[in-house]
Amino acid sequence: MHRLTPLVFACATALLATGAGPGPVPAAPPAAPVQDWTNVEVVVVTPDHPGPAMWHIVKGQSEVWIIPTVSPVPKDMSWDSTEIRSLLKGAKGVILPPRASLGLLEGMWTWVTGGFDVLKQPEGTKLESTMPAPLRARFVAAYRRFDQDTDRYEDWLGGVAALRLEGDYYSFANFTPNGPEKTIRSLASTAGVTARATATYPAMDVIKDVPKMTAAAHLACLNWALEDIDAFSVHAAAAAQAWARGDVAGVKAHYSETRLDACLAQNAAYTRLRETANRDMTNAILTVLNRPGVTLAVMPMGFFLRKGGVLERLQAAGVSVTGPGG
Repeated sequence: MHRLTPLVFACATALLATGAGPGPVPAAPPAAPVQDWTNVEVVVVTPDHPGPAMWHIVKGQSEVWIIPTVSPVPKDMSWDSTEIRSLLKGAKGVILPPRASLGLLEGMWTWVTGGFDVLKQPEGTKLESTMPAPLRARFVAAYRRFDQDTDRYEDWLGGVAALRLEGDYYSFANFTPNGPEKTIRSLASTAGVTARATATYPAMDVIKDVPKMTAAAHLACLNWALEDIDAFSVHAAAAAQAWARGDVAGVKAHYSETRLDACLAQNAAYTRLRETANRDMTNAILTVLNRPGVTLAVMPMGFFLRKGGVLERLQAAGVSVTGPGG
């Protein structure tokens, strides 16, 4: 598993390859990257084709079809890929989001097994002792619900434990990250079309900065993971179903990005990497628009629509992007 949402879970995967003092739980900062729909005129769409909504760019003899996806989705979710399979016939390629390199995972494993314990609590400190009582009660209730126990989390810094907890929820709820992207990659392979990540980032700087996060920042990560779990429990399946029907209004009503992006955004190295990812994904689309043929671009919904995201950057570059129903 190397991609869940751009960079968030690429970095999370590296942290989870490893297998802060008490205080109030900080509130989410105003810039926390929950789904921002301000760039999108959302209408109730009756799709003219089965399957997910797509955005379309035409420039001369070039076309790009952008397929924003949602995550997590139920592992057994089925959706009509007829239109995407049709577009893949003769397509020049599929652009995928950036990913973390395998070398990062190997480096992380070597780092931890070699005895470098900076991602762990200080000697003699257990994770739950760093939490205020209300947060601790929510945390314990969550992992018990997932049939886990404190041993799985107690030695790790809060940010690492938060990533682990959210991953455990996915397994418990039978959700999968990036399920639609995986399906589209498989469809491209069957069609003989190259699907390639925009870039591969060695994200070790992000990992190295995790121990530099404050105790309050680690508590915020735990709080945001629990908020994610609460939101996904109610809305994730509905968001996935709306996505599969091409129901943009339904996606708007139920989808939000993982708050773990806000967790990692407290890390300066991650913030720089996210900016690089937005730029690289936008530039990849602008580059293929200078070549004849059809290209598909797949990315998480928030990565595309978030303020400062790919849609806004394409429009700033003078590109006309037609949305669903447009």
